[in-house]
Amino acid sequence: MPGLTARAEPDIAVMPPAEAYDFDYFRTRLDAGLLSRSIALRVFRMPLLAVPVGGTRRGGWFGTDSLSVALAVRDVLAPLHGFPGARITWQCTPCASYAVEWGERPPAAWLDENERLTFYGLTEPDPGPSPSPVATTSPTARRGPH
Repeated sequence: MPGLTARAEPDIAVMPPAEAYDFDYFRTRLDAGLLSRSIALRVFRMPLLAVPVGGTRRGGWFGTDSLSVALAVRDVLAPLHGFPGARITWQCTPCASYAVEWGERPPAAWLDENERLTFYGLTEPDPGPSPSPVATTSPTARRGPH
């Protein structure tokens, strides 16, 4: 049909892990050694982390709503160490989308959140110290004598 052009292949760029938008999320939940072997995949100007299997991490996934992007991500990950069995799956929940999975296949249903975290080698982040009462005092509060 005149005026129509073929869709270009998705542009996937491999970047250092710290460049990923979700790096801080994983930094607080993942073994540092595994995090250092991760890569950021930039898809449509947005780099996201792809974490290899290893240690307690048995599998991983990278979600997208486009089959062409899923194919391109799989093609990038498949030859890399730590991404065995890279494959495309269809996910119905939480929304319909494609996922590139690697490593062991996750169970069809999780017993609980702890089982899911363990499979992906994740831990709950340390909540850190409680805010001190001084830090929460309003700067406009009346101050005592100097």
